[in-house]
This record gives sequence, structure tokens and C-alpha cells, in this order.
Amino acid sequence: MDNFLLAHIAQRMNEMGYKGFHFEPAYIFVDAPFFEIKAYNEFYYLTSKFVDAQLVIISDTNIFNEAANFPFYNFYGIQEFSGLIEISQFITPMNLEFVRVIPTCN
Repeated sequence: MDNFLLAHIAQRMNEMGYKGFHFEPAYIFVDAPFFEIKAYNEFYYLTSKFVDAQLVIISDTNIFNEAANFPFYNFYGIQEFSGLIEISQFITPMNLEFVRVIPTCN
């Protein structure tokens, strides 16, 4: 994980008023065209280097449906998801990497 992403996560948690948090990698590898994550009070950041062009991620806080342009994203390309996260991709298997951030009570 690069320093830019870590700094971004720390800034976002501070902006939302969370004094503490911890993070861990989250890997999604399923042989299905649809997957759901219940990420209430959690935040997921997409860190996959490559994604299928048909990937669509819809959450309570974000919609990501421009996967075809994903390799051209740079700093503005950090995708944050929270709440109910619905992931669909017609080509299986689905193989995605996220950073899962969990705010802590301090």
C-alpha cells in the first residue's frame, strides 16, 4: 500500500471525525457475477491494480461504473465505498482487492 493511500485514509477519517482507525486487506475472490458486502460503519477502498471493464460497484456512498478507464486513474481515482456494497461483474471469477478501514472509538 502506498503512502498516498495511507495519507488519504488518515485525512478522510479525520474529516469524518474518527480519531482512531485500523485497516486490513480485504480480498474478494468469488466465482459468481454478483457479491454483496455489508460494510456499515466500515470503509472499503479499491486497491486492485487491474479490474474487468464490466465491473460495477454500487454502495450507499459511491457508484463506480467506469472500470474501462480505471488504468488511467491517478490521484483522483481512489474509490471509497461504505454501507451496503453491491459488486457485479459478468465475467467470472471476480478477483478484487480492497483496504478495509474500521474506525475505532477513542
